[in-house]
Amino acid sequence: MYNVQERLEQAAVAGTNLLGEDFRLKRAMEHLAPLAAASPVFGKIGAALEHLLSAPPEKRGGALLDTLALVDAVVYTQGKAGCSGTLEPLPHGVGTCQPLTYTQLQPLLEALTGTGSGRYAVITEFWQTHPEYFSDYRVLPLLVKGLGDSYSTLAEENRDRLIQLGPASIPLLKEGFDPAGKREMVYRVMVLDAVAGAAENDFYRAQLPNAKREVRGVLISALQYHPDNLPLLLELCQKERKEDNRKRAWRALAQFESPEVEAALKQLSQTDWELAMYTLAHTNTSIASRLTAQLFEEELALFDADPDRPLTAEHTPRFRKLLDALYGKTGPEVCQLYRHAAALTPVLERPLDDGHQVPRYMRFPHYTAPSREGHLFGRCLAWTLAHTLMLHPDGELCDVALELYEQDSATHFAPALVAQLHRLSSGESYQWAAEQMPQNAVLRQSAIQTCIEVLGRLVWSSAQQTYGFKNWMVDHNDRLCWHTTPIPNLDVRWFSLFAQSPDQAYAVLLRLLHQREAILNLPPQVLNCLYEQTLQANNFSRALDAISILCAQGWSDWDDFVVKWANSREAQAMGVNFWEVFRLLENLPIPPEKKADQLQTIHDLMVSKKLKVCAYQSWLDGRAVEQIALWKQQASKSTT
Repeated sequence: MYNVQERLEQAAVAGTNLLGEDFRLKRAMEHLAPLAAASPVFGKIGAALEHLLSAPPEKRGGALLDTLALVDAVVYTQGKAGCSGTLEPLPHGVGTCQPLTYTQLQPLLEALTGTGSGRYAVITEFWQTHPEYFSDYRVLPLLVKGLGDSYSTLAEENRDRLIQLGPASIPLLKEGFDPAGKREMVYRVMVLDAVAGAAENDFYRAQLPNAKREVRGVLISALQYHPDNLPLLLELCQKERKEDNRKRAWRALAQFESPEVEAALKQLSQTDWELAMYTLAHTNTSIASRLTAQLFEEELALFDADPDRPLTAEHTPRFRKLLDALYGKTGPEVCQLYRHAAALTPVLERPLDDGHQVPRYMRFPHYTAPSREGHLFGRCLAWTLAHTLMLHPDGELCDVALELYEQDSATHFAPALVAQLHRLSSGESYQWAAEQMPQNAVLRQSAIQTCIEVLGRLVWSSAQQTYGFKNWMVDHNDRLCWHTTPIPNLDVRWFSLFAQSPDQAYAVLLRLLHQREAILNLPPQVLNCLYEQTLQANNFSRALDAISILCAQGWSDWDDFVVKWANSREAQAMGVNFWEVFRLLENLPIPPEKKADQLQTIHDLMVSKKLKVCAYQSWLDGRAVEQIALWKQQASKSTT
């Protein structure tokens, strides 16, 4: 067949006048003759060849083209791909062989290897819809190579995806590793650190002598897992020249529980107090807890000895570092410290002795603070305890929180509430909180705000069917890591309480009800609150969440919802764009004709300039008209 094809192609080039003298074509036709009896297709080709060779000169051109077309069709449809030899498994660590065609993978492969715009959206969509594709042997090596992508955000996300995929990429990460390399090598170490830990300790140590710049820093951090690295880390803490790498060495060393580590940290606190506090703030070992409490006590002892000791501006950053280091610490020494610090709160909340006519105080920034100036010492201490209990519901610390609340209920309500949410059943913890609410309207609102701040840290777990406190910590590679600590559950009456303060509690209600199934006995006022606040806020992402939540809870009043949303006060100020309106309508549980009606109303308002167009995107007139027609067509078909 291939000989016949070759001779026909040659004839098409040389011309049909020489066909009668082409003995090679005649020989190929003779070799094909035995196949003619075996298959009708080959018989048809043989007949076409005979007709070609016997045709008069003026008709040979057409006959040649017909015959060549038939031969090409047969040859091309009979093609196959393969290689000789026995099949063997892929080498370990290059990915898995998945039954995916090139067509399925082509957009992802091009996005991972390309350089243009739009790649980020393609890769993100594949990760959300088909995360299993990234383990394929054609994709995984490109994902590793993508750690050096010129688009830094994409490189970071490639790193995080490899971490989520687990140990599959370890051999690829080690292959061709350059300890003097740049960001790609830094991310390779980060992935190895996260998925392998101590298992790759020999690799970290082997690369360290030739490592440079940031690669050296992440290799030093990775030494924190294996106790055999203690002598090396002690040496690096003293001899490492670059400040950032020396900090990494101390942070890695501080993860170990040993007398040598405790002695080294105590010595550091005497020679470099700032570095010691930085190190202690990044670990919650028992040694770190004891030493943090000890250093805090030393600072407080100065004011024990002299309560009138002047407070200066230099004390603010010093106490701030102590409070930062105290987060997450537990143990008897820490419990005693909280008692001692709370007792000295009046002394530490005196005006600063800085010569200013207007009194100034030590203040510490915190997201719960009502102003940018931050909290005074006592309130910041209380929130430090509250966040520690969200992370570690230590029994003794819970006792301390309730003890301090009895002494100063206004200051220590937050940690006491966290302790009760951990200790009591859902109904009992709500009842306790309700009994603490002051009668005074202003004080009551302040207490409700504290409840909003505390419960705003809760997230729902569909797997565990309960809530948990979600807390973040920065790991040794400065990556944000989240931890969730479950509580017994949340009484439904909390939602009614928050609905009384819709402006402050709207975002928290969305967070608490996110991904919840229908909640039995959920008061209608809660859903009314969400509905009204969503219309007022004109926040697109929150509106999408609210639609999902309201649908899950059985809400059915969607008449002119998106029209009202687009006409809100904030929308009038910020403007409206087509795609947000379209997405909201698309997610509403209403028939197509009602979606078309709402979009038509908004479109008419835009055309008559009664609605403001979003500053960063024009209103798409043609697209709006097209979508209205499409929804009406769908409505017509469903009726038919």
